[in-house]
Amino acid sequence: MSRHLRYFSVLLLFLVAACDGVERVPAAPGALVGTRANIKMHGQDVIAEVTEVIDKLVSTEFRDLRGEVIREVNLYRGFFPVSGTDQGLSYESNFDESELENLFPLKPGKSIGVSGTMYYVDRGQSADFYTHVEVVGEKTVDLKDGPRRTFVLQLEWEFSWNGNTRKKTDTLYFDAERSMVLKSVVRGQNFQNYWVVVSVDEPDNPDAAPEPTNRRTGTVLI
Repeated sequence: MSRHLRYFSVLLLFLVAACDGVERVPAAPGALVGTRANIKMHGQDVIAEVTEVIDKLVSTEFRDLRGEVIREVNLYRGFFPVSGTDQGLSYESNFDESELENLFPLKPGKSIGVSGTMYYVDRGQSADFYTHVEVVGEKTVDLKDGPRRTFVLQLEWEFSWNGNTRKKTDTLYFDAERSMVLKSVVRGQNFQNYWVVVSVDEPDNPDAAPEPTNRRTGTVLI
């Protein structure tokens, strides 16, 4: 083998190795249908179950210990709310998903801005929103089944409607492997909400089709 050919071969191997080391963005969330998170929410025991995963959308249902649904939410890549029902109110959001994709692969210091409109279905109202999303760090969350590495995501929201403005900040401890939030702290004007996952139970047979359900979730307008 000539010296020039040998040099080219080494260079080619180096480039291939470098390409293999590049972080790749998962084509779909890692959430598994049937996964259950046991949560402490305002002193109340709550179960959150992944009910459906379609493309990049993860649907999750929150139930109390009596089995009653208290919240349903469809989350883009498992953390950004798209639609659902909360406290009896249904909402749907319209935004450009490519703005969120620019955040991946997750890395401390990365940030993006997402703008869109949120529609409150039952009230016939809407609000424009802007959300600054930043990966502010990494944190280990201790669960009963072992520690989990999370990315700490901070979402600073600003809603505008009829000349009014409302702001709030969500701090999410996001398990990227499971596409699941393990801890949530929401701060707004005169209120703060907090919940944390205690343990996670994954399905024994994740490839099995979920049981049919008649429950209706919000429409995705991405």
